[in-house]
Amino acid sequence: MTPPTPPADPRSLPATADAVIVGAGFAGLATARELALAGLDVVVLEAEGIPGYHASGRNAAMARRLIEEPAVAALADRGLTLLRELPSDVPLFAETGGLLVGKEALLERLASVAATLPSLQTERWTPAEAVARVPALAGADIDGGLFVPGDGVVDIHALLSALLAPVRRHTFFDTPVCGIERAHGAVSAVITARGRIITPRVIDAAGFRANAVAALAGLPALPFRPVRRHLFVTAPTELVRRDAPWVWDGTMGWYFRREGAGLLMCACDQTAWHDDQPTDPPVDPGAKDALAEKFDRAVPGLREVRPARGWAGLRILTPDDRFVIGADPRVPGFTWVAGLGGHGMTTACAVGALGALAALGRPLPEVYRAAFDPVRFG
Repeated sequence: MTPPTPPADPRSLPATADAVIVGAGFAGLATARELALAGLDVVVLEAEGIPGYHASGRNAAMARRLIEEPAVAALADRGLTLLRELPSDVPLFAETGGLLVGKEALLERLASVAATLPSLQTERWTPAEAVARVPALAGADIDGGLFVPGDGVVDIHALLSALLAPVRRHTFFDTPVCGIERAHGAVSAVITARGRIITPRVIDAAGFRANAVAALAGLPALPFRPVRRHLFVTAPTELVRRDAPWVWDGTMGWYFRREGAGLLMCACDQTAWHDDQPTDPPVDPGAKDALAEKFDRAVPGLREVRPARGWAGLRILTPDDRFVIGADPRVPGFTWVAGLGGHGMTTACAVGALGALAALGRPLPEVYRAAFDPVRFG
């Protein structure tokens, strides 16, 4: 489902705000929602014409909580709980279950993370048990899997709409930020081509543009690594049942799930993407063949399924695979909510809660404080 394009916005920007959030993806909208519900007068500024145009709107929609980085896994677990509670006019989540497969070393690492999350239920499956549930895995080179019954698939555009709802009147599209003013070292105003907003708080949730926004406040760049990843949808097939869980091999790097009458497939490719390249990455002409070749080797049971149409999206990675969430002590009033590395959808609601805490000058829970600290890179 493609979200409607909002009409050209004739409104003027407000002269003041308690907080300005830069970016209307999952991170920005979730943080804005939390601050608005806390009673703050918030403004969201988005450079694109619709919410979630880049990474947020182009992901695989797979809610995955069992992640090798423990702090991210804990946040994903909390995030999915909050997502289930989010008010929405349409269903946001389908509990299909998720099956993580691979070699023994990976499964042991994931099991150790699962042991730290009491609310996360998992089942260890042998290769035969995995094939019994997903026959297409016959012949795959796996040592077994971990089944997570509570995982599933999210309607990403419905989620964006639900997060946007409380702040829709305060969200301005096609409005890139071109300046951040400081007074006595602290944030004092945000500048756009449409006007100036006096504010004591800026929340940088600008995705791949996060460093560019931080530079406007005089902050050095963080070591974010934007990468391009491809997703493809196949022609109709019945090789995978409609009630099957999504399947992700973390050892070989591939995943698939049902998508309508066909499958959504990904080879977990990560091509470096630089600031001087287009911000709307095109599909690599060789990506479809590369995906087909990888799946032919890794999942013989899907050899007769061919990718048809595809798209590319950006993921913003960090060197330690953890998020960047917190107030930056170098510029009072500046808060980072960035570097979500492809986990922004599942963690969105929990990320918003942390972003709001940081913007209000309150400490993050201990499990996240050091892990997500913006100055941990030196």
